[in-house]
Amino acid sequence: MTHDEYDKCISTGERQLTGFWEKLTHYGLVFFFLFMPAVVLCLQLVDYLKGDHPFYWGFDPWIIAIQLVLSGLTFWIQKRRLRFKIIQTILTRAQVEAIIERVADELEWKGHFVTSKIYKAKTYPGFFSGSWGEEITILLPDNRIFINSICDPDKKSSVTSMGRNWENEDLVVKSIKRAEEIVVNGIS
Repeated sequence: MTHDEYDKCISTGERQLTGFWEKLTHYGLVFFFLFMPAVVLCLQLVDYLKGDHPFYWGFDPWIIAIQLVLSGLTFWIQKRRLRFKIIQTILTRAQVEAIIERVADELEWKGHFVTSKIYKAKTYPGFFSGSWGEEITILLPDNRIFINSICDPDKKSSVTSMGRNWENEDLVVKSIKRAEEIVVNGIS
């Protein structure tokens, strides 16, 4: 992640996909749903221009409409998955880093701090886990923590992670909140 990408993530609150391949795998299902309407429209247009038969729609409008609605819905879902979960913290950077490392060990993330403000990790679950893997991004600007977990864009397109992305984000948030309660209340 470059400095410009980091700044854009902080300003937009969304993880930035870099490169064509990441965008294609993340939005792969959207392109899949758009393929059928494009083919139907092209075939209809070719037939009309050749004069083989009149411009006939039949069931085509329903095919196109359903596919367009599905692609729009899928785009919206995938776009929302790029949003960071943002929390404020009173913990020091060292305390936050220690919590992230502990959560990474617990959930078997393979990652590291790219810089003092960026943590990147991936998971490599087994075949029966329901996921090809996830990519976790944690940004640490000032006293805030930006957390995002999406299906690994370096793997096959995936519609679901079977709750693993939510679990990745949620455990970090709960661990941070628990540590803050200990600091505030002086509980040991």
